[in-house]
Amino acid sequence: MLNSVVHSTIVPLILRLSLAAIFIFHGSQKVSPDNGWGATWAKGMEDAPNSATQMAVAWGELLGGIALAVGLLTRLAALGIGLIMAGAIYTTTGKNGFDAIHHGYEYNFLIIAVCLSLILLGGGTLAVDRVFRFRRRKQ
Repeated sequence: MLNSVVHSTIVPLILRLSLAAIFIFHGSQKVSPDNGWGATWAKGMEDAPNSATQMAVAWGELLGGIALAVGLLTRLAALGIGLIMAGAIYTTTGKNGFDAIHHGYEYNFLIIAVCLSLILLGGGTLAVDRVFRFRRRKQ
């Protein structure tokens, strides 16, 4: 019984809320008036992406984080954040190797692993997704 509750409720909740905290924090910093509401957050980077890409990443992080916090479209939000992290590895951290001390992709790799876990597990029983799933079954 306890193992079932841990697997279906507690583990997805911990994963969702942890990722949500990280991406709401980083996304809200990027989506600020100082950063052109997401269009200029990478202005100090050597190979800064264009404004449209910066905007997509910034808003994807913020909205993906909020979606994970409440468990809305959990698998899709985790997929989006995982793709953002894969893009970060490809464009920025991958060339520095694995070690985070040398600005490598270690952190991005861990975020992708958490995203994959949520894609496989789903949002759990304390997610808004569950409400929509029950409504579909009743019809």
